[in-house]
Amino acid sequence: MPQQQRHPAVDAALGRRRTRLGTVWTIGLLSLPFVGLALSAAAGLHPGVPLVVTGPAALAGFVLITEMPTGLDRGQTSGSLLTARTVTGLRTVDLSQIRRVRLLTSFSPGGVSDRVVLIRDSDGVLLGLRVRTDVRRVRRALEQGARGDVPPRVSGAAAAHLGMATGGTARHTVLSWLVTVLGICCYLSAVVVFARAV
Repeated sequence: MPQQQRHPAVDAALGRRRTRLGTVWTIGLLSLPFVGLALSAAAGLHPGVPLVVTGPAALAGFVLITEMPTGLDRGQTSGSLLTARTVTGLRTVDLSQIRRVRLLTSFSPGGVSDRVVLIRDSDGVLLGLRVRTDVRRVRRALEQGARGDVPPRVSGAAAAHLGMATGGTARHTVLSWLVTVLGICCYLSAVVVFARAV
């Protein structure tokens, strides 16, 4: 079996830039239908023409909301540093300096499709982890960090998913589903309203 390629640790400033780049890409893709509609109105085209092209791009934007910060494979450690490859490139977080932990849940027609543990360290680098090995590393780091002066802020859902709290993730799952459905409905409604306006 081929060995996994070693990832060098990435500077925190570069990690922050890649975090921002992912946000810009996602917003850009989600805004394409509005830009296309405005351009088609200026050119006198039917509004359906740009939506054929920009609709799939917007769909990709929704997918990238969870995929942009998430490691594509198992992360690699060097001391307290965890490095993983994301869509925008390698990112390194310091597990000894975790400041915030959240749980991100995505859905498919069959139900919950993915759960990603999102961590942000003191340098502001954001990294999502879904591989079980990496999630266990985060739990160990949090258990050690809880003994420090400033414990990390961990959401209840993330703590339950990590096995550090009771109560489960049912409430989080329901709320995440509602936010996802309402977000998509509001977005599609905005596109329709804008298409009629132009």
